[in-house]
Amino acid sequence: MKGQDPIAPALSLSAFLRALRERQSPAEFGLAAGPRRRTPGLRREEVAQLCGLSATWYTWIEQGRDVSVSASTLARLARGLRLSRAERGYLFELAGKRDPERPGKRDDPPEGVLACVDAIDGPAYILDRTWSARRWNAKASRLFAGWLDC
Repeated sequence: MKGQDPIAPALSLSAFLRALRERQSPAEFGLAAGPRRRTPGLRREEVAQLCGLSATWYTWIEQGRDVSVSASTLARLARGLRLSRAERGYLFELAGKRDPERPGKRDDPPEGVLACVDAIDGPAYILDRTWSARRWNAKASRLFAGWLDC
């Protein structure tokens, strides 16, 4: 059985970045359209400048080269290209990185989920991704005395 091609994620990221770049209008970013634009949308150099990256580095990423793209570089790309939340999430998913500026970064459960703990008749608690108790009801507090009330 064959494993996944290690270049495939880089090529997916490459195709997504190129599509984003080509759909952008230079005028939206305050750039002159110019009489001779050979490519639709923004030029690679313009994207690199908007994102605070070197033109070579951006080109390598968009070409799908086997380079390691950091989360901060992806965040710069998302800000520079003015991506929506969904597009930003997809960008980080393609790169296999965690968004350092994602909403709800503290991993707070939604208030509705927290309220469910109180509605449960038996002992109940909620743990976050680091196994810290975030909410518990009175029965869980009695059952796990000394652990939940620390």
